[in-house]
Amino acid sequence: MNKILFIFGIIVFLLKTQTVFSNNLIYDVNNIEISGKINNDLDKKRLIQSAFQKAFIIFVNKTLLKNDAINLYKTKINIIEDLVFAYQVVKSKKTNKKKDILMINVKFDPKKITNFLTKNGISYANAENISLTLLPIFIKDKNVLIYNDNFFYNNWLTSQKEIKNTNDILINYNLALESIEDLEYINLNRNNLESIDVKKITSLNNEKNHILLIIYFTEGNFKAYVKTYIKNKSIDKSVELKIYPKDATRTYEEAMLTLKDEINQIWKKQNLIDATTPSFLDLFLDVKQINDYLKLRNIFDSIDVIENYSVLEMANKYIKIRLKYQGKLNNLEDKLLEKKIDIKIVNNKWSVTVD
Repeated sequence: MNKILFIFGIIVFLLKTQTVFSNNLIYDVNNIEISGKINNDLDKKRLIQSAFQKAFIIFVNKTLLKNDAINLYKTKINIIEDLVFAYQVVKSKKTNKKKDILMINVKFDPKKITNFLTKNGISYANAENISLTLLPIFIKDKNVLIYNDNFFYNNWLTSQKEIKNTNDILINYNLALESIEDLEYINLNRNNLESIDVKKITSLNNEKNHILLIIYFTEGNFKAYVKTYIKNKSIDKSVELKIYPKDATRTYEEAMLTLKDEINQIWKKQNLIDATTPSFLDLFLDVKQINDYLKLRNIFDSIDVIENYSVLEMANKYIKIRLKYQGKLNNLEDKLLEKKIDIKIVNNKWSVTVD
């Protein structure tokens, strides 16, 4: 009985029916650099507003599908300001030309962002940063280029290294390691590469998340076939690429950017959340230690798809909790497992324990 009273006292003191979305990096846009002359408070306000606009564009580019993001580029500053939860000036300095340079971190309000997107009929992607292993195969005329003389294999990581603001990076790429076995297998199937069994490509099969990219530049046609395997889900897609007849470098560089964008869209679509249709889940916390609920509560607060939670029932050995969450149930389950929550599901009843 004392155990229940102690837990109840903690809950009364700390229970929140809505989380504050602590540590949710999806809503944080950091290291926004802006510059201009600051002679008065109004000048500083305009610079801060400029930072908000830049942060907002970075946010929508990272979390929304391309067309939805573009439609929000012209959002008025007063609306964007209302979506900002907090900001911090992390660096300030003057240049020789007496210009002020500010480095600012911006945090958007999860509830206001959700309401804003819902009103605009837009689903957003709760897509975490992920590492993918990539093998690009370049078919140029009748030559199958895999490692040597393959523009895409040799240059895919270059633009990634040049990005200074990591807020812009959703996918971190690793190139598949060179393999004689893979080289032989691909050449053996060079006439039917789109039907190739990726499981037989050793440099990809050992990687949890990977992409096989087949790029054709033959007979005046330029296209690509993307075979992705991300988070146990396979998606294939064909992509038409643009040719600049007098500029081969531009042709290849723009093709690479197009393909990266397509892969980003695939990853986002796998993680789309419809904010208009939240779901509910009742689960039972098996209480083994006095502070188990506090541990679980802190975990809930760190998971951005959990909108709120409340205690429905308390007993000596368990606490029944109702979660309101957004997105797919398997996505919620993955996030709980990532936080080292032990989950047992029997007859649709969820029981969880914490370490």
